[in-house]
Amino acid sequence: MQRITAAQIEEMRANGYDRSTIAEAEAWLVKCQEADALIDEITVSFADVRLEDGIGLRESNGIDDYVGLEERKRLRAQDEKHDWRKIPTEVLNLCNAAPSFLDAQGMYFHLPAFLSAELRGEFHFDFINRLMWPQAFMDLLNQKQKQILIRCLEFAKSYPPWGYRADDIDQAIQRFQKSS
Repeated sequence: MQRITAAQIEEMRANGYDRSTIAEAEAWLVKCQEADALIDEITVSFADVRLEDGIGLRESNGIDDYVGLEERKRLRAQDEKHDWRKIPTEVLNLCNAAPSFLDAQGMYFHLPAFLSAELRGEFHFDFINRLMWPQAFMDLLNQKQKQILIRCLEFAKSYPPWGYRADDIDQAIQRFQKSS
């Protein structure tokens, strides 16, 4: 998601941008503020999630690369296991295929990191799409976490540049609601 700031809008005004362009930028700023509010909610409701015995990011890259057991152990030793907020966005981008190789616990642990990075406009790949199809991690979510993910899907629906089909998002929302 591309971000804009109030300072950028003021700069547009100072540079003589037309009213309609500034109005579009102001509307976009509201969307960025909505994304920030979602990130805050994600941070609070996923604060205590741990990797436990789940597959980590670097380990999942190893699985993708067909490395042996010893190399997987070495990679796992490098993975963050306690606080998903400590995972640098650069690592998320480097391990962008990881969600395809994470088990349920690994996906549950990394979900808030990927989702927050995408909402900040820092993740260069599509993660919202991962919420749109049934996955085993859904069984690990508590009610508050499910509600936040539903709001993230609704946000994606209202954000045309992501280009998701409304009926795909509605079906995903129904799956989260039924899994309650």
